[in-house]
Amino acid sequence: MVEAQPLNEEVHQTFDSIQVEGQSIIEIDNEQAFAIKGHFEFKVVRSSSQRYSLTCNDDRCRWCVRAFRIKDSTLFKIVKLEKKYDCSVNTRKAYQRHATSKLISGYIIDNLRDPRFEVTPAFVMAEMQKLHGLDIGYHKAWRAIQHASALIRGSPEENYELLCSYLYMMTSKNPGTYTNIKIDDNNRFLYMFYAYGSSIAGWNHCRPVIAIDATFLKSKYRGVLMISVSKDANNQIFPLAFGIAESENNNSYEWYFSHLRNAIRSCENLIFLSDRHQAIANGIVKVYPESHHGICIYHLEQNLKRRKVKSEVIKLFQSAARVYKRKEFDIYMLDIANVNKKTYDYLMEEPQERWARSCSPQRRYDMLTTNIVESMNSVLLEARELPILRMMDFIQVKLQHCL
Repeated sequence: MVEAQPLNEEVHQTFDSIQVEGQSIIEIDNEQAFAIKGHFEFKVVRSSSQRYSLTCNDDRCRWCVRAFRIKDSTLFKIVKLEKKYDCSVNTRKAYQRHATSKLISGYIIDNLRDPRFEVTPAFVMAEMQKLHGLDIGYHKAWRAIQHASALIRGSPEENYELLCSYLYMMTSKNPGTYTNIKIDDNNRFLYMFYAYGSSIAGWNHCRPVIAIDATFLKSKYRGVLMISVSKDANNQIFPLAFGIAESENNNSYEWYFSHLRNAIRSCENLIFLSDRHQAIANGIVKVYPESHHGICIYHLEQNLKRRKVKSEVIKLFQSAARVYKRKEFDIYMLDIANVNKKTYDYLMEEPQERWARSCSPQRRYDMLTTNIVESMNSVLLEARELPILRMMDFIQVKLQHCL
């Protein structure tokens, strides 16, 4: 027989409602879930406006609670309470239906209040396994974070209502920080941009190369997170700025680049790197006409693979893209033309100065791909599912580790 720790509840104790009773029966000292801790499940035998009765799922177990409504009152009184349970180990399991996302949120809410703490679904799953030996799914852990976040920062709608206040506090507590937000005629959110003061100051000591990318958000209102990164003198990834928009389009990128220019200005021999998204190219031409725009050779290579290009031709393309001398570039391109004329014609459709190092009018500082911004996307992978303010907290924690 397994003897549980005593419940807080006692016979003749009263409660304001069945809901309070149900929550109280489940929980013990310090809001720990009694049923979860004992690895047993209970069932509601009777639930009405007059009585409420719970028993263990194992009919042989003695654990039970019975409460009746006090006459002419909204109060319920416990009339029977068996605190010990002796159900079979076969009926106790690591998966608990009583471990709801709402209940789990109580275990992580203090962690969420600490902006230095990164709470992800993976963390919640590991924490519940460590504390109570429970196996919960990824989506239940994610819902627990959403519920706890709503208790702390409000609903997704309230998050957007607080966004202006959040940005104000960001600028007041971080000298030199640049932020901007745009709303439509109906006072609805459109775009947001921000760059921390430390990033703006550090940009003066980075290589004049900025990698741009956007990743899809998976919170309630979706959208995209735009990211700009560079490399510092120590060859480390240096985050510059972030933005949020409804999608990757001409208007959103033009707005983003205009505020990026306001924040970090321009510099001599500046070059942007990105994938082949046309909206990015259009935004750079409009806002940074003096700068060069190069494309990621990895994305171009993936396009070749989708066209079923042979590996030997892809190797020739890689060599052509990476060599330093124009004469060597021409030799590799001639080899490609001799092996596969269609691939040669396809590559020539893209201006060579955008992808070939030897043809670039600006130095690329050995940055031929957008791997640095893709790495940043990977770091923020789980943050994309968080409400907007919680996601920004997550980003801030990451930046504190590298700036």
